[in-house]
Amino acid sequence: MSIVEPTQIWWTVEELANSGLPELPGSKPGINALAQRFGWRVIEGCAKRKVGRGGGWIYHWSVLPLAARRKLLVDASEALNERPDRGNAWAAFDSLPETAKTKARTRLAALQMADGLHQSGVTHVHAVAEAARQCGSSARSIYNWIGMVEGVAPEDRLAYLVPRNRLAVRKPIKATCNRAFMDYLKSLYLRLEQPTYAQCYRDACAKARHEGWDVPTNKTAKRRLDCASAEFLGPNAA
Repeated sequence: MSIVEPTQIWWTVEELANSGLPELPGSKPGINALAQRFGWRVIEGCAKRKVGRGGGWIYHWSVLPLAARRKLLVDASEALNERPDRGNAWAAFDSLPETAKTKARTRLAALQMADGLHQSGVTHVHAVAEAARQCGSSARSIYNWIGMVEGVAPEDRLAYLVPRNRLAVRKPIKATCNRAFMDYLKSLYLRLEQPTYAQCYRDACAKARHEGWDVPTNKTAKRRLDCASAEFLGPNAA
């Protein structure tokens, strides 16, 4: 039985602040204070310095509060349930243009390199970092690709590493409940006080639990909200 892990394993302070995950502050100072209070940086293998511009820290998902971890796992399980079976996945792969197939092969090569380094005795974190460096990608991307093939047999991974929009299974949207959630989220977000999206998403989720609404994932809700806000503000918005 495969173990479900979140699609995103490592998180920057900014990403956590903007995630809308339960029990997480909606600001970078708040996240830093939480990390200090619970000693995230001294938990072995769960914190490391961010490489590149800006610096700072990135944290493993396992240090997050229980409610936040539970939400990540629920989202990951939903993503697994949206996968086509292997027959449909290969049929979809065969119908793709060569550019999409090449991208999938590049991703598979990166995962195979990370697996090989890890099996040779290198820690998983360093194996992913080295594979990312040699493949000209980012460690975050590789972790995302690992999530895409979680529980998939090695011989079928290529078919599941195509860009997500090429593989997604179209499902009917739960329009009524989702519409109620999105209408409430939009009413929060467009207030004159200009609250953060993360705070609005948390408040909308709390309302949804009380009303029994279906809740879109954080990324889906943000995408829909951006579209709705653009329509509301019109073409002359800055």
